Amino acid sequence: MLHSLPIDTPIWWYVTALCLGVLVIGIAKAGFGGGVGVIAVPLVANALPAERAIGVMLPILIFADLFSVYSHRRGVSWSHLSSLLIGACVGIALGSWVLWTFQETGQLTWALNLSVGLICLVFVGLQVYRWLGGHIPRIPPGPGGGIASGVFAGTASSVAHSAGPVVSIYLLEQRLDKSRLVATMVLFFLFVNCMKLPTYFGLGLITRQTLLESAQFAFLVPVGIAMGLWMHKRLAEGPFSFIMYLGAALAGGRMLYMAIR
Repeated sequence: MLHSLPIDTPIWWYVTALCLGVLVIGIAKAGFGGGVGVIAVPLVANALPAERAIGVMLPILIFADLFSVYSHRRGVSWSHLSSLLIGACVGIALGSWVLWTFQETGQLTWALNLSVGLICLVFVGLQVYRWLGGHIPRIPPGPGGGIASGVFAGTASSVAHSAGPVVSIYLLEQRLDKSRLVATMVLFFLFVNCMKLPTYFGLGLITRQTLLESAQFAFLVPVGIAMGLWMHKRLAEGPFSFIMYLGAALAGGRMLYMAIR
């Protein structure tokens, strides 16, 4: 709520950051720009404390997932999804343990600034590396590769809501057609985000206040999805993705600076 903003956060920046973060989630869920949704959490975390930002964003992500699952409810590759989810259970447990450990030591804000900033910059760096013609080592095919990818995705999702690029890389290498890839990915994230709820409630990352904030901005999810569908038809993906990843690098870089200063 507005009355509980950090004293150094102007109201205009709070509203702008939350609106942009939710719109980016909708655009990403519409299938435009690949992993551009990685910018959402660091953007919001530049207006709110990091632990409050991830708490506010989780219900919004689940709301967006429900839209996506309904739109892509057919064609799920259950074999790939099951491997990813097995690994994700381990990753979510690991990520939950990390969050609990740093909360117990009173260093959760520092840890989230560091981890979210680093994850964001690493994912952006990998994308730039691929744009420049670099080749990322292949993920082994079969259930083993899916489980390993799920572990990384579950951990990154637990601490930063930023597992999209990991899952994208794995599923792209499985040579799934576009409809099966998207359907598998959106159902995976619905399951994963729902599995994170007990940890977030238990650690107090989701509270009555954060739920009210989530509800205030959730109406922008379908707006973002509509924008993503419109932009997908009219804008070149390359320039748009470049702008989004540049924004993600700046936002992630600021979080990293806040952690190490």
